[in-house]
Amino acid sequence: MTDALKSVPFIARSSVEDRVAETLRNLIVAGELAEGTPLVQRDLAERLGVSQTPVRLGLVELERAGLVEIGDTGRASVTRLSREDFEEISAARLGLEGLAARLGAAAVGPEELARMRAGLRDLERLGRQGEVDGYLRARWTFHAACYEASGRARLVAEVERLFWRSERYNRLVLSTKERFRRSVGNYRRFYEACKTGDPRAAQDVMRESLEWAVDLIGSELPSEADGQTRTPAA
Repeated sequence: MTDALKSVPFIARSSVEDRVAETLRNLIVAGELAEGTPLVQRDLAERLGVSQTPVRLGLVELERAGLVEIGDTGRASVTRLSREDFEEISAARLGLEGLAARLGAAAVGPEELARMRAGLRDLERLGRQGEVDGYLRARWTFHAACYEASGRARLVAEVERLFWRSERYNRLVLSTKERFRRSVGNYRRFYEACKTGDPRAAQDVMRESLEWAVDLIGSELPSEADGQTRTPAA
């Protein structure tokens, strides 16, 4: 370490604002803080038992994640769902997650495949139960086993950010038993592509899965151009 860096203080991995942001993120993606909900710093600080500073910083972090809107006056609210937002998130995922799928499928070994098999069993069980929260968490655990094999930490971190940003939309996708079955089928195909070491097939499964989701609920979502505020039907 150079002398110039010795004065830089150690920062704890989990700061107060990180915990505030994580708490609010979980409430937003779970639908407990619905789209358009005002997020008043004073009220949130009182409810969370913290000062307004970490709340403000947490809201800024969630704005960068696309879950919160902060207006010119500083007033914050939960971002509204829209067709354009979902299409843009999915387009970004097509590029970055497609690359992660291709690189990961080429690099997975016995340990990663074992993690994926365990994850697939969890997805099958949770899909049969229709347990959306657990299913969404299990989806990332399954994917991470593949993507992390690529050794591309920066790529995986960006893919994960987009993955969770799309979580509110994926709740709409997983609204029926038939949709759960289709989703689980896609994961079986993805696992087989990784098992046989076929990077192109893994990328194709990822692309088809994302396009299926957009085609499925895109027409249900309000358009930003229309200025609509209705909540899409689940």
